[in-house]
Amino acid sequence: MQKKLIALAVAGLVAAPAMAQSNVTIYGVADAYMKYGDFMGDDTMGVDSGGLAGSRIGFRGEEDLGSGLKAVFVLEQGFNIDTGKSTAMSGDDDRANGGSQTFTRQAYVGLKGNFGQVALGRQYAPGYFTGEYDALLNAFVSPMSLLSNFAGLTITPNAAARWNNSVTYNGTFQSVSVAAIYSAGNQEVDVKGGPDYTDDDKYGISLKYDNGPLKIGGIYQAVKFKSEPIGPGAFQKRANDETQKEWLIGASYNFGMATLAGSYQQGRDVLGISDLDVDLWQVGVIVPVGAGNIHVAYAQTKLDYPDGGDDKPKAFTVAYTHAFSKRTTGYVGYTKVDYDDLTWGAVGPGPNGLKRVSSMNGHEATEKVDDTDLFYVGINHKF
Repeated sequence: MQKKLIALAVAGLVAAPAMAQSNVTIYGVADAYMKYGDFMGDDTMGVDSGGLAGSRIGFRGEEDLGSGLKAVFVLEQGFNIDTGKSTAMSGDDDRANGGSQTFTRQAYVGLKGNFGQVALGRQYAPGYFTGEYDALLNAFVSPMSLLSNFAGLTITPNAAARWNNSVTYNGTFQSVSVAAIYSAGNQEVDVKGGPDYTDDDKYGISLKYDNGPLKIGGIYQAVKFKSEPIGPGAFQKRANDETQKEWLIGASYNFGMATLAGSYQQGRDVLGISDLDVDLWQVGVIVPVGAGNIHVAYAQTKLDYPDGGDDKPKAFTVAYTHAFSKRTTGYVGYTKVDYDDLTWGAVGPGPNGLKRVSSMNGHEATEKVDDTDLFYVGINHKF
């Protein structure tokens, strides 16, 4: 009997440290689709990555510290499944990152408990999470995703809502959730005769209500811009030294036979350019059909330029998603984007306008951008 008691005591001492160790999970998304049609008027065909959700691999874990407190971490990297390469991001925070593209989706460590979660690192701003109000659930082919990203907004499910050097708070209390973020940007030390370290700060907050079939929420974000030389040794500076201010309100309601979703958002002094303003609204419906869903959504944005002109790009998507299992979803659909009277010169790189693509693809600056007409079929697998 005594030997058994001693054996049990030793086993307990050995097991105790093991129970206190971190629980690490490897997770990810593999998403690929075949596309055919026109992208901004140019023919396109081939395999692409991330139709419903960006392909990624991540590591997350937590350690129980006792008294209801846990240490948590996430390291997550995006990749293009069509090439196997890491995802090349395009936001200001991404261009500022030196070295490789490792863990550019998320990288943070923090503490969580009954109070919520506080974390430090590269993290999502509240404006990344608008899928509750989007009939395409923030997929790449969502009209809201396409137009908000195109128009330079940071309330968007894209790279512009991932912020470096940030501290976040997230808390859920019954039906109400609160999220807040402050990012020091990429300029963390004053430069003598140059920009102040606070010139590229970012901050945001969201408040959401989720109770049964009803979801409603609001988001506010602000991004400071600093004036920079247009080129090496240039004396002329970009006139983008304003604070970009944005807000969104969205809602959805599940009627059982269908879910209606929509949102309205505004961006003022977008890209730090005074009086470059953006308004975007979108509405859509999800209709269950057997093991799948039909998704239909329409969005329109108005781009008001400092010179008084404006353009009104609009987008439409119809898609069908089919759940083969809890982790595997097939999808097929069609997306159209009408860029209104936008010219290639207005979307190329430069200091004084809305610049969303890095190349004019051989087009003249005064040539109008033709429509995007894209057909696609793909598969999304979560692991």
